[in-house]
Amino acid sequence: MKNDSPCDEWNESLGHGVHRVVRTLQQHAHTMQCTRSPTEVTASFHRHIKASSCFYWQHLVIFQREILCGMAAMLLMIPETIAFSYAANLDPLNGLYATGFLGMTVSLFGGVPATVAGAAGAVAMVIPTITSSTGSLAYLTYKERLEHLFVAVTIAGILELLFGLLKLSKLFSMIPRTAHIGFLNGLALMMFLSQKTTMEVCKYETMNFGECEIAGDLKWMSVSSPTTWITVGLILLTMAIMHFFPRTPYIGHLIPPTLVAAAIGVGFEFAINRPLLGYDLRTIGDTSPLNGGLPAFNVPKFDDVQDWGVVLSTAASIMAIGLFESLMTLQSVVDLKKEQLSQRATRKECIAQGIGNILCGVFSGMGGCSMIAQSNGNVLNGALYRLSSFMGGVFTFLVVFFASSLIEKVPVACLTGILFRDRHSYILLAVSEAHFSLIVGVIWQCLVNGWQSGRQLTFHTGMEVVPVASAHADHEVLMNCEEAKVYYLKGQLLFSSVTFFREFFDVLYDPRIVILDMGDCVFVDFSAVAAFREVTGRYRDAGKTLVARNLDLQSLNMLNHDFGWVSVAHIQNATSELATNTDELLMSKIDKERSSCHSHAFQGSVH
Repeated sequence: MKNDSPCDEWNESLGHGVHRVVRTLQQHAHTMQCTRSPTEVTASFHRHIKASSCFYWQHLVIFQREILCGMAAMLLMIPETIAFSYAANLDPLNGLYATGFLGMTVSLFGGVPATVAGAAGAVAMVIPTITSSTGSLAYLTYKERLEHLFVAVTIAGILELLFGLLKLSKLFSMIPRTAHIGFLNGLALMMFLSQKTTMEVCKYETMNFGECEIAGDLKWMSVSSPTTWITVGLILLTMAIMHFFPRTPYIGHLIPPTLVAAAIGVGFEFAINRPLLGYDLRTIGDTSPLNGGLPAFNVPKFDDVQDWGVVLSTAASIMAIGLFESLMTLQSVVDLKKEQLSQRATRKECIAQGIGNILCGVFSGMGGCSMIAQSNGNVLNGALYRLSSFMGGVFTFLVVFFASSLIEKVPVACLTGILFRDRHSYILLAVSEAHFSLIVGVIWQCLVNGWQSGRQLTFHTGMEVVPVASAHADHEVLMNCEEAKVYYLKGQLLFSSVTFFREFFDVLYDPRIVILDMGDCVFVDFSAVAAFREVTGRYRDAGKTLVARNLDLQSLNMLNHDFGWVSVAHIQNATSELATNTDELLMSKIDKERSSCHSHAFQGSVH
């Protein structure tokens, strides 16, 4: 038996992996060498500003729309930002500063125009680990806990910046669809649990609620108190407004429901509840008065950190959660804009978010990321460019500087109702140290195999002439020949390859009928089915039909467990005797209007 020295064992095991990582970082550093001087960068920035100014001057309608969309984004973000701040056990100003800085930074340097960023609920859910009086740093004063938070936010920004510079954002393509679903459902659960303070009151009348919350001196409201039931009623009213107001004709899509809920809550509190009923509901001003003003520049005190373990783990959580939600947001925005998400866009988003969180750390912001609901709302309002999201950040600061007294009037119950309608979440998983090494090993092996399998997915295209059935006015079926584009896939379609799969297709320039040949490809997991559904939806929205053929039994079984798919064999007419494999054909989901009319379905046969 060969006796290897410890040095040989190191080189053949962990040392080999370390050397590979070092070589990869060196290659990235070599490829990222700056080829432009600072003068050239400044000149390019000035040209960009000049070109943007000329564009908006020539298109004043677009300029007006972008400004209005930015104002709508601000009105949508401010109530939620305040609610997220309370969930994170912070002053609302900490959240508003983060929304302002991130909104402007991500709008200027982010990957996809019209993306809205700010103090997100996903990030707010991990912050109480540091700020809460029952968290890991409960033995410190609240001011000391805040200093630890700003250090963590700054470190998270640095990690995000490095993540983008080293082009590691492509690793997020390996996140399966099921993880996306768990991400959203988990955060919804944690947000629900974080709102219990709405039904609590201070034990001592001489202290305001914010001071009692920091000190942990809270108690539940009395069930027999009318204030309790008025609070519950206002929460339910806010939830109803958030659900039904967007469906209101003419004005439902013009005014953010969060603004309507806040306005109705203020009107009820100061026009009905206090003067007529004589009961006071807790408002933002009662919880913690807002002293609006410019944020102070304050470099985090790294030397005063007393527990680096908590700070670093929180920073890593903020980085991972923030990038996860941001890249989900980018995918959602490009889907709405009928575009494709590129690796370059995800890299720019990581860099922009890193810069924004570093600014939050030095200007007393709670940190954050891009926000799915706000970004989707911004695009649906008609925003297409960076100006809208940039003005959202600017308007946020203007409200903080000049209208903080109005924000203080909003009842906290309204914010709870708004949060109960928010759908984006994150849940943390704790594991015991005894199983840590086993879990890490399994995860590492899955990542390596998944990444290698994902990189092996390839395709090539071709053209075929296929017969297509069309209905005549006298109910006769006519067979016409039409040219179709065929995508031949080879490899495994799974969670790590769906990003490459989405980039294969040219929806805009493809013909009316597109065929996906799966003879050398197989669906492996649910992420593959979700990606296939997404691509077929893009073709459907473009008025085109995507048909898959040569599916194996495993892929067919996975699609059969998904809803909304139509087998071509079920709608084939009697004259389609040329079909040789109609049982293997699946067509994209057809909505109710189209499914009632066979003329919208691809009824021809494919060889």
